[in-house]
Amino acid sequence: MVDVLSLRGQNHLSQAPSLLYYGFVKCNENPYNATTNPDGIINMGTAENKICDDLIIPKLDIPGHITPPQTQYFPVNGMTELRQEVASFLTAKTKADVAIETEQVSILNGCSAAFCFLAYVIGGHGDRYLIPSPYYGMTEKYMAGYSGLVPIGVELDSDNMPDLEQLTKSYDDALARGEKVCGIVLINPHNPTGAIYPKDRVIEVLEFAKQRKLHVIVDEIYLLSVFEEGDFESCLSYTKQWPDPQRTHFMWGFSKDFAMSGSRCAMIYSQNQSVHKIFGGTIGFQHMVSGVMQMKLCSMLQDTTWLDYFLAESRRRLKKNATLVTNTLDRHNIPYLKPQGTLFLWADFRSIFKDKPSAEEANLIFFKMLDHHIYIPSSLGFNGTHLTDSYFRIVYAIPNDALTIAMQRFEEFLAAY
Repeated sequence: MVDVLSLRGQNHLSQAPSLLYYGFVKCNENPYNATTNPDGIINMGTAENKICDDLIIPKLDIPGHITPPQTQYFPVNGMTELRQEVASFLTAKTKADVAIETEQVSILNGCSAAFCFLAYVIGGHGDRYLIPSPYYGMTEKYMAGYSGLVPIGVELDSDNMPDLEQLTKSYDDALARGEKVCGIVLINPHNPTGAIYPKDRVIEVLEFAKQRKLHVIVDEIYLLSVFEEGDFESCLSYTKQWPDPQRTHFMWGFSKDFAMSGSRCAMIYSQNQSVHKIFGGTIGFQHMVSGVMQMKLCSMLQDTTWLDYFLAESRRRLKKNATLVTNTLDRHNIPYLKPQGTLFLWADFRSIFKDKPSAEEANLIFFKMLDHHIYIPSSLGFNGTHLTDSYFRIVYAIPNDALTIAMQRFEEFLAAY
């Protein structure tokens, strides 16, 4: 019975599910399978890399790696072995200007948990944070979590970049309303647009934050899924230029780049040792990763030859799939932001709308596509504004045969709508 729960619990139950969660549930209720359920819904809405199972599963399925320490308690902020390997791996792959130290790394169960934890330590209940909009819709759920932080969406500029003028206005307006702003969230490469923020723009945001004593959370979960290695500069490659290292926090996880979202393993890098001290205390127990999984990942990261092959092959497959989608969009004169990486692209369905783009018709298009058994979320799932009503995010990181059928279904939808 609902009424035996706390008001907090009752409020949670009364909230309508997000568009992203709704689509995810629908896909799980009727999942596409070429053999057992060919009429099922093809999921092009959940950002998972599903095209590298043949590479990652054999690598993780290694016998003889379970020993007693892995089945018992271990340091809350992660096994020392994995923290060392992650530090070494990211130092190399991001071309870090300063070698990452083991003590600057905490391991936890996914980037969603990283958002929850960092929100807990950077602000108080009801505090605000700035986040370029549109943005991944679940971020605000994670940041609210048990911390109660509230987002202030800040419109991107015409190049899909963070806009300092808009950041300033949003910050000043919040202060005028009597609200306290505690930080900024940057997701780079960006979700849902796929845009890549260049170094100079990131540093501008970091400087803006320093001047106002704001924390900055930089989420680079797609950093190794950029098609061309030279197209993306991780903020770890210029930590010496961070204006306020004590208030700048970085996160990354295995979910996207290593096609293993079910592993629930991510990391936080911060030069602020108080962050790691808090996480290493009792709060970290809520976010620990299985010892068995940690040691499997540790073993994987030690095989540098395999790592180089896997990451290159994953990029190749992602780029090939992205081309299949863009070819379909081009045939129908549907514009999109040219994908440079991540697992998705941002397409403008303006030409599909019968009237001026609106949230109402975007919702109708979303459900009509579901009727054609493809799940592609609109900007409503990403807290867009009226300026992005016509945009949809298309995930292309699904098996090629399913992607081909999905594009056929998409064209059938276009013909029928």
